[in-house]
Amino acid sequence: MMRIAVVDDDDAVREGAALVLEADGRHVEGFADGTAFLGDEGPWDFAFVDLKMPGLSGFDVLRELSGQNAPFPVVMISAHGDVQAAVQAMRLGASGFVEKPFTPETLEQAIAEALAGASPGDGREALLERLTPRERDVAVLLDEGLSNKEVAARLGCSPRTIEIHRARVFEKLDVRNVAGLVRALAGRD
Repeated sequence: MMRIAVVDDDDAVREGAALVLEADGRHVEGFADGTAFLGDEGPWDFAFVDLKMPGLSGFDVLRELSGQNAPFPVVMISAHGDVQAAVQAMRLGASGFVEKPFTPETLEQAIAEALAGASPGDGREALLERLTPRERDVAVLLDEGLSNKEVAARLGCSPRTIEIHRARVFEKLDVRNVAGLVRALAGRD
């Protein structure tokens, strides 16, 4: 039986996630803050951790887990996420990033992608070689945490042009969002 932790200060989020995830015969346990979760010895197979919580933030929890070499995937969840937050979460070891409000399908997809992400992928340079020079520039700047608008300003073009290049980058690298791009370029996808 898969054991999943949901770490979020919002009771409704914990309860809603548990209702969805336990329907597949999994055991789900909720924690109202990062300290309570880190104090629990598990064992866990998977965790969803909120970005912004009182006390320890989701980033703090990720840092602590990476220091312990946590043997399970962690997906960051947030109602206040942006590209920079997703990039930082991935760099701290998150397996994915899900924005609130989420659907049951989104949670299931996050689990499937995180568990599939354990397989080795192409190296960073091999992935970037799949792209045109302009797409490569866009991918690298997105990987650095810049927004579409910031990438457009840096490259001297419109945000709409960046959206088009970004869509092509995602398609060619078989990722669906910036978090997936960061994982792929880090060699974890």
